[in-house]
Amino acid sequence: MSNNTNSKENKNIKALFTVVCLCIISLGLIVYFSGTRAPKNNAVNENQTLKITATQQTTEVQHAVTVTETQTQTTEKATKKAEKKTTEKQTMPKSKGNTPYKSFYKYPLSEAVLKGYSEELVFDDTMGDWRAHAAVDFKGAEGDEVVAINDGLVLDVYTDNLLGNVVEVDHGGKLIARYCGLEAISVKKGEFIDIGNQIGTLGKVPCEADSETHLHFETKIGKDYVNPLDVMGKTE
Repeated sequence: MSNNTNSKENKNIKALFTVVCLCIISLGLIVYFSGTRAPKNNAVNENQTLKITATQQTTEVQHAVTVTETQTQTTEKATKKAEKKTTEKQTMPKSKGNTPYKSFYKYPLSEAVLKGYSEELVFDDTMGDWRAHAAVDFKGAEGDEVVAINDGLVLDVYTDNLLGNVVEVDHGGKLIARYCGLEAISVKKGEFIDIGNQIGTLGKVPCEADSETHLHFETKIGKDYVNPLDVMGKTE
């Protein structure tokens, strides 16, 4: 009886020991797999973070490039627009007050005409030859004030070997006037002037130096010379 009891106790102890061992082994496996999985998750998280960071940096660089390119394009467009505006030839706006043959015009100097307009050849004492006189010479004295016959835009200011100092003005309606033989000049290229504004003072006309002091005054409508007195509605 005693031996049977001892045998049963020994079996129970072995079974208990086996259960304890299995528990310990299971706990060890749980701890092991938990430890090995964590770094993998961390590695995945790190990779995702790196990818996101790299994507953000790429986006920021692209955005910076796009902004720079946009600013450059805007600057280039503004520059081209300014250059185009600068190079475009300005013209005097047409109005009721500057229509050739119909508007009121002032005399550029005195009303006294020294030499009239002629498309036929006339003898030039200074040059010693025959030539057309596509202008009206208004008599005056050196230093007299020369004024604008109407509102206008100064197209050019220059010196000509034959005509002396010249101011070219667009008076609107395709009427271009040339004030020739000036001494001092009071206007600048690109300037808008009003009727009666001083153009300059009277000087000499080299190709007509043997004549009395005068303003050599030419007018064109488009490309054709016209008689200034006809355009202004004046008579000699």
